[in-house]
Amino acid sequence: MKRSAICVLTAGLVLAAATPASADTGPNLAMTAVVGQGRWLPGDTVPIDLTITNSGDAAATDVWATTFRQSGPYLSIPPEAWSELQYSGKHTTFAPGETRTYHLPATVSYSDEGDPVVEFIVFDAEDVDSADNRTTVTVPLVPADTVDRVAGHVYGDRDRDGKPSPGEDLAGAEAHLIGTGMTHDLVAVTDAAGRFAFDGLRVGTGYSLHFEKVPDNWQLPYLPPLRLDGSGANTALEVQGTRPLSESLAAAIVLNKAKYAVGETAKATVTLTNTGDRPLTGLFAGCDPGGFGRQIEVPNAQWGAFDPEHPAGQLAPGQRVVLKVSGKVPALSAYFGVTGLDCFFDDGKTPGGPYVVAKAKVPGMKADAKVQVWVDKNHNGQPDAGEGLAKTKVVLTEDGGHPVSLTQTDADGFATFPQVGVGDYRLRVLGAWTTVGEAGVSVIAPPYGYGDWSVQVAPR
Repeated sequence: MKRSAICVLTAGLVLAAATPASADTGPNLAMTAVVGQGRWLPGDTVPIDLTITNSGDAAATDVWATTFRQSGPYLSIPPEAWSELQYSGKHTTFAPGETRTYHLPATVSYSDEGDPVVEFIVFDAEDVDSADNRTTVTVPLVPADTVDRVAGHVYGDRDRDGKPSPGEDLAGAEAHLIGTGMTHDLVAVTDAAGRFAFDGLRVGTGYSLHFEKVPDNWQLPYLPPLRLDGSGANTALEVQGTRPLSESLAAAIVLNKAKYAVGETAKATVTLTNTGDRPLTGLFAGCDPGGFGRQIEVPNAQWGAFDPEHPAGQLAPGQRVVLKVSGKVPALSAYFGVTGLDCFFDDGKTPGGPYVVAKAKVPGMKADAKVQVWVDKNHNGQPDAGEGLAKTKVVLTEDGGHPVSLTQTDADGFATFPQVGVGDYRLRVLGAWTTVGEAGVSVIAPPYGYGDWSVQVAPR
């Protein structure tokens, strides 16, 4: 062989040996992943953009991808987010030169194990270079020992301009805050300027803030859950109080009968009046909130514009509207001895709408009623051993007047009224005693009974 030919052959062998595998004919997939910017906390859903490119000269025809936890909390990605990349699916094809980006919502599990570190991998059986088929990302979480603050201002919007004005501060309201893992509310009382604050709060999602003992019956809104990520995003909350809707909207319900039988059609007249000085819109009726299936069954369509599924009721100042509704008395009401309508009226934006109850009897069944009468000797708000009022006559009455059944308490303060007609009653204790708080007793037929009733008394 001539020297020139040998040199050409040798050069060709050297060139072939130096050519990387990625130059081989076939598909060549590469992957990158980018974590979205944010102050991420356990429980968050973190956006991750996964980009796959086929830089080869042939199609990749059996492509799928997955992820593996390397360390830290788990990242959970719903299977449907992988789309055609799911291992259990049909997989997908990438043409030569094709690039796709997948937007993956990754939820961080609750853990104190530091930052989640995960590896993403893309697979294709014919890939000529798998070295760039994987990438590792870290989701940077806000350090668990970071603290934050919740603070704000509470005001009653007397001039209805949607913002605080001089003289509108609400002092003395209780702000209640509770978060994940907490066993009780933190409480802060608004000062003379209507301001409250909670300091040193551990970062986290799902903090709940509500208000109690708000002065002058101002209605404060239900606030969405607060997210504390150390950024101070909740340190200047403005909480607007409004007057209750019941001050502008009056409601009344009258039934056509005082007693009904199961299956009978009951009729009701509902009167709504705008007693305020501004139009009311978006009004609707919501019934049976406390009836638990024993109230008159009124189809939504009978409410007309006040249909709870399509609220469109309107009342001009001074306007009155009368609605005629009806429905069947359900079988369940026979076990309770009571039916009727329990309705609230709302506009979907103003708290404190009127709540109206109209009752009628459903006689027939009978049941025993057992009540404990007790005296709170240790002032702990609950009946304890030795606090039952023994050997005392008690009477079950209709609305505190007409007596229905008379008996005497035993040594532990328990009184049993045998086979009383189901329904709602009041308990009266004979002698030098007065009831404390509620004295109502509901007689309910099995299997729906609530157990024994309890009535607290005190010396006159």
